[in-house]
Parts: sequence; C-alpha cells; structure tokens
Amino acid sequence: MKTTARPIRSTMVFGLICGLLLIPLAVGLSYVVSWSSALCIILWGYLAAYSYMLTRWSKKSFISNVFPLLLVLVTIFWVDSISAFLLVALGVFSWIRSGICYPKYFIRRLFAEIALCLGGGTLVAILTPISVFSWAMAVWLFFLVQALYFVIFEIDHIVKEDIERDLFDQAREQAEKILSAGL
Repeated sequence: MKTTARPIRSTMVFGLICGLLLIPLAVGLSYVVSWSSALCIILWGYLAAYSYMLTRWSKKSFISNVFPLLLVLVTIFWVDSISAFLLVALGVFSWIRSGICYPKYFIRRLFAEIALCLGGGTLVAILTPISVFSWAMAVWLFFLVQALYFVIFEIDHIVKEDIERDLFDQAREQAEKILSAGL
C-alpha cells in the first residue's frame, strides 16, 4: 500500500488534537508538578510528536532529532519561565524542520522559519494565554500558522514541476514544428 503525506492537513489536524488534549493533560499534570512545568512538559511532548511526523514525511531518521529534543527537555527543568522555554522550543522547532528534515534552500527556509515562528509566537503573545482554554486556542492557532510552511514550499515545488515538461511532449512539439515548417 502506497501512502502519500499530506503535511498541510495533518499539521492542522494535529494542532487541533493538541489543543483539545491540552486541557485534560494540563489539569491532570498540574496536580503532580507546577502549572508552568506541566505546560512545558506537554508542549515538549507536542514538539516530540510533531518532529516524529516531520521525520516520517521527509523520510529521515528520528534519531537525528534526539539531541535537539533533549536540549528542550533540559530547558524545562533548568529555566523556570514559560517565555524562555517557548523561545528555546521555537528555535529547536525551526532547527528540526528546516535543518534536519528539509535542509535544502537554507536561506529561503530560514526566512520562512523566521516569518512563521514570529507569526505563531505573535499569535500566542496577542492571546496572552492565562487559562487552560486560551493556551489550547494558542496551540491550535500556532499549528495553523505552521501549516503555511508547507503551503509556501509545495507551491514552489508545483511551479518547478510545471516548468520541467515531459520528454514526450517536447518531442511532439518538435515534430509539430517540423511538420508545420515543411508545409
């Protein structure tokens, strides 16, 4: 069975699932650890799951993501600030997506990462999430913005494919030119 990855739709659905799961996970985990640590652990889990999805789509090994994910995990216990954690997580998220999974066209992907991470981070900052429900909405909106990454680079891929024509079509056009020139 041959399956095709649909990263745009999958990213949006993954974000919705993460947003909905954030509420019960945060409430349950906040009984064990502090609220900020619970939120950071949950967001780290989402980052790990999404990086696994990215490696599946790009046909890379998940082992290459272990060090960046461990770096973010250590940040949870080293820094007691949600903002600092989010900044490190956004950097590692960009590193995994554009540095490990899709490393081609570094400069273009760097600008896309900066724009999308700033856009997603700005949405989170505008919402100023203070409750579990506003954090759930912020997570979902963040992944909606991140789905634009695949819109940007798949459109580029489609345009590139349109330029490269089939050899049969090229031969047919040359034959038509020869025939029309002979008449």
